[in-house]
Amino acid sequence: MSVIANLPIFDRVRNRIACATALSVLSAAIVLPGCGSESAETASVAEVQSDLLLADKPETAISLTEVAETFAPSEESEEVSVGSQEVTLTGRIDAGDFQAFQEDQATFMLSELPAEGHGADDPDHEDNCPFCKRRAANAPKAIVNMVDEAGTILPTDARKLLGVSEGDRIVAVGMATFDDAVNTITLQCRGVYVDK
Repeated sequence: MSVIANLPIFDRVRNRIACATALSVLSAAIVLPGCGSESAETASVAEVQSDLLLADKPETAISLTEVAETFAPSEESEEVSVGSQEVTLTGRIDAGDFQAFQEDQATFMLSELPAEGHGADDPDHEDNCPFCKRRAANAPKAIVNMVDEAGTILPTDARKLLGVSEGDRIVAVGMATFDDAVNTITLQCRGVYVDK
């Protein structure tokens, strides 16, 4: 009689053990992919890095000012001669008083480098030289968007994606447009050489 009376208790205990086991298996199934996603993300970033980081420095990089000049109206016409074109430009990751990087996407801003041979080795030179200050104030800025083959901006912070930081000198290759109204180049970039 006592055995028969205890059967419902036994069934309840067995059900609780079965539920606990099922929850453990389910928890492991949910947690394990999360553990692997970080290494998958790291592998994905490394793969994208190898596609975007140039091994050799391009020899034909031009300044931001020179890029803007290629979009200036021709002498025969007041209209801008090109809408967009392939360029190789060089600059320093810097946005002045603003944040140079866009969080959660591979976008950053470039400023003009000092004139070649003019205080290029002195980081404080541009702040103290009237010529360089005037040149920097008049120079365009460049917004660099690191894009995939479809032209979509990559959804990873450029600092993580490229291993760059504010103040780094880079050479960037891509399709550029220029907005004269705000003196800004936008570069849909497919390759970067970091010249720290």
